Amino acid sequence: MNTKPLRVDRIVVVTPMMAGADGISEMTRQWVRALEARVGRDVGSLEVWSLDDARAPAFTTTAVRFQTAHGGRLRFGSFAARDGIASAAGTVVVVMHVQLLPVALPLVWRGARLLPVLMGIEAWVPLPSMQSRALQQAWKVAAISAHTATRFRETNPSAGGIDITVCRPGVPLLEQPCSQRIAGPYALIVGRMNSRERYKGHDALIDMWPHVRRTVPGARLVIAGDGDDAPRLRGKAGEGIEFTGCVDRTRLAALYRDAAFFVMPSPEEGFGLVYLEAMSAATPCIAAPGAAEEIITHGRDGLIVDAADGESLLEAMLRLFVDHELRSRMGAAAAQRVAVEFDASAVERRVRKVLELEEA
Repeated sequence: MNTKPLRVDRIVVVTPMMAGADGISEMTRQWVRALEARVGRDVGSLEVWSLDDARAPAFTTTAVRFQTAHGGRLRFGSFAARDGIASAAGTVVVVMHVQLLPVALPLVWRGARLLPVLMGIEAWVPLPSMQSRALQQAWKVAAISAHTATRFRETNPSAGGIDITVCRPGVPLLEQPCSQRIAGPYALIVGRMNSRERYKGHDALIDMWPHVRRTVPGARLVIAGDGDDAPRLRGKAGEGIEFTGCVDRTRLAALYRDAAFFVMPSPEEGFGLVYLEAMSAATPCIAAPGAAEEIITHGRDGLIVDAADGESLLEAMLRLFVDHELRSRMGAAAAQRVAVEFDASAVERRVRKVLELEEA
């Protein structure tokens, strides 16, 4: 078997957006950061083709050639056509959303290697025929979690023979938290409140909060984020529940730092970057089975509970509110795990492995 590292003349990253607050934008940023260091070594050049960005993100360097369609789908689709007709045999096209696969096909037809990255719920539905045909031409396929790979195969049986390599993301970069401490004790949930994403667990937590406060009278539930479902959730929330709306990264870092624990009993996460953010602040997490089990080790750095079992969720929250020593021990283990398995260098190693690039 040939194990010689791959020499890549060019890598093109195709993404819906790079500067957004969503998980796909974050994953794009992490891959681009990981690949920037390879330019001039085993990567000739690096490009980003973005559908919706207004401009190049501030962190990108001159090593990255950035193009955006400013939301224009026809313009976005023209990027590959304008790329020319010469051979693209030394090119790898990394596609960060399965619906964008057709954009890469003109490069693939000219000899480029295609690497789709399965991110989460957008890959858990049957692919349209054009995307499915494009996937069949992939050099290899990556997924952000084994859970996402499994869910993809369940809904796309025709892709059952395709090998999928798991390439987990790392912890997003947070700002230094503000020095002022946030009064506790409080549990924290961070995420969009979207009427199509009610699986995240906001309703369950709000419904359960009166029971939590019977045992821990001063306990608060802090809900960070916003969305079209926020008014409904605010309307049903009772005493001890605080909605912060969208917060800046400094405030978010402080919320993670000072929380007793982070709780998001969502069974439908493709990965769960918010768990990593909390764990990096030495805050233990309560999560549901699924992708979270690839981040959290039950009983060591957090707790995994059945999202449909209200009693188990209540017991887990009371346990972390009451047992300060357990909370501290789990928080320390969580921070250590993130530092070892989910820092920027770990992400670079995983990206390098997927792309078969030489060691640093």
